[in-house]
Amino acid sequence: MESCHTNYTITIEEGELILNNSKKGKRAAYLMFSVRFMGFSALILSFGLTMYLTYVIFRECITDATLANCIPLGSIFATFGSAVISVLSLYCGKQSSMFRENLSALHEQIPEMSSWKRWPFQKRYGRERTGLRSFHYYTLKNPRITFQSGTLRLTMALPTCTADFYDLPILLGAIKMAAFYRYFSHAAFQSKNTGQQKDLFTFHCTWMIYRHIIRYKAGVFLILAGSEFVLASILFSFYYGNIQKFVFLFNR
Repeated sequence: MESCHTNYTITIEEGELILNNSKKGKRAAYLMFSVRFMGFSALILSFGLTMYLTYVIFRECITDATLANCIPLGSIFATFGSAVISVLSLYCGKQSSMFRENLSALHEQIPEMSSWKRWPFQKRYGRERTGLRSFHYYTLKNPRITFQSGTLRLTMALPTCTADFYDLPILLGAIKMAAFYRYFSHAAFQSKNTGQQKDLFTFHCTWMIYRHIIRYKAGVFLILAGSEFVLASILFSFYYGNIQKFVFLFNR
């Protein structure tokens, strides 16, 4: 779909799953495997850091490592962490709901836009075995919406499900839209064409989709951190004495 006016155009491209057995496609698939491994490693590192911080807190607050002293401190952390997780879960639910509402509004206001939606289990870059040592490599491309103002052009991938939150450059996309907004809005505000002003709402809607995703991901990150502290506090409540002895022997 293309909306064309005097000062700018809006163009929408379909999403697709394409076979990409080129060297570039293969490298992208293996790079994605590396990114997933790095993400798992970061999760392990984060939990290790949480364990260390919890140990430091217990070490500073508890002089006699008995269950009677450890369990109350652990309970305080677990209760506080659970409350934070509950509040943030509601916040993330609201951001997810707003994302779906804005995406639905975008489709309703642009009837020509395809209702293409990514299958959540489909990886951005992946491969399928076709033989004992042979694979087909594929690349997933989301629908893309392009905003053009004069000679300036901005193409954004349109997220369709929560799986897109993690393998699309969401933060970079939001920064690009913020920088492009003043050029795009200037033409719309100066124009008396209601179609151009409506296209500005399309830009705003797309921008809000990205902003809700950023807020959702920030909330999920804090939920993860809170969950790690809850697990660590429960562990230290019952095994702080043994952990303290192990650390003492290790430092000898």
